[in-house]
Amino acid sequence: MQFLQACNELNELKIDVYFEVEKLHISNPKAVRMLTVYASLYQNESETKSYGVHWGNVVRFKNGSSKYYNRPCYGYCQDENGNLEIVPDEAAVVCAIYEWRNEGASLRAIVHRLMNKGIPAPRGGKTWHIEAIRRILTNEKYYGDVCLQKTYIADYFTGKQVPNRGEYDRYLLRDHHTAIIPKCK
Repeated sequence: MQFLQACNELNELKIDVYFEVEKLHISNPKAVRMLTVYASLYQNESETKSYGVHWGNVVRFKNGSSKYYNRPCYGYCQDENGNLEIVPDEAAVVCAIYEWRNEGASLRAIVHRLMNKGIPAPRGGKTWHIEAIRRILTNEKYYGDVCLQKTYIADYFTGKQVPNRGEYDRYLLRDHHTAIIPKCK
C-alpha cells in the first residue's frame, strides 16, 4: 500500500509523523503494525463505498433514470427540464465536421478549417484538437442515441477511467433525444 510505503520512507528519514485520531507515532514499531491494520480497514471501507456507488449507477443505467443520459456534449445543452436540446450554432459546426469528413477531409484538415473560420472550440478556446474531432465523429449522441458505461474506473485509488472492452455491460438507449446527424437507413 502506498500509505504504508510513505510511512516507512518517512520513518527511514527519521521523520516522525503523529496520527492524532489513532494517537500513534510512526517511529513506534508497534504503531506501524496498528497503522497496517487501520489502513486495511480504511481500504476495505473505501472499496465497499466504491462498489456501492458503482452498483447504484448500474441500477440507474438499467432503469433509465441516470442523469448521465442527459449529459450534454458539444452541440447540445440541457433545457429547463434537464433534457438534451440542440444548440443551433454548435449543431451547424457538427454537421460541417461530418460533411467534411464524408468528403474525405482528414481530422487535421478539419481542425485547420475550423480554426481558419474562427469557430470557437468546444470549451470556448480558439484551438481545436484532433481528439475533439475524433470524439465528435464517434459519439452516438449526434444520432440521437446514448450509450453509457463506455468507460469505467479500473483503479478506485487513482480514479483513472479506461475503455470498457466488455468488462461491464453497456447501456444503449436509442432515439433518446433529437439527432443532429440523421441515421443512415
